[in-house]
Amino acid sequence: MDRRRLLRLSGTALAAAVAGCGGDGTDTDQPDDGDATPTANPTPTDESATDAPTATPTPEPTPTATSTPTDGDDTAATVTGTPTDRADTATGTPTATPTPTATPRQAAQVVAVADGELAFAPESFEIATGETVVWVWASNGHNVRPETTPGGSDFSGTAGDDGDVYDEGHELSVTFETPGEYEYYCSPHRTAGMTGSFTVTE
Repeated sequence: MDRRRLLRLSGTALAAAVAGCGGDGTDTDQPDDGDATPTANPTPTDESATDAPTATPTPEPTPTATSTPTDGDDTAATVTGTPTDRADTATGTPTATPTPTATPRQAAQVVAVADGELAFAPESFEIATGETVVWVWASNGHNVRPETTPGGSDFSGTAGDDGDVYDEGHELSVTFETPGEYEYYCSPHRTAGMTGSFTVTE
């Protein structure tokens, strides 16, 4: 019986000795606070979430809209609004065509036919070659008939013969290219002294 008790006491002492060896702080099974090894899947705390850098997204560049003109498209333009040289664009403004004005008749001499009396006024005058004379009828029933003309002249007065007369408002315009002396008359009133003359100089 004493032997069993001795063995029990010996086992207890051995266990105590073994336990005492583990209490010197060298046991590697229990890590101390200064040598903490993170687990495979650590749970992030609020502090670690705050310290983690946040990735900033890079903004994508805004594409510039460009309209590419195609062949035959007269109205296509780039976004810069560069006008085209074509005149038929939508913004083109038509140019107004000026209304032609009548060119005034160039006359070196105007002769009134029977203006208040049976006469040509002026009765005689002088012009240069290439200039124009205009006879204007102021009353009815008169004509202009050549009596003498220089050689080479084609002056024939009013159309027709001595019996053809013209009324108020009629005009006879002749440009003279042949120098010399010209005499003429009004056939119905020749005997009343309705005659005239002029000189064409070179």
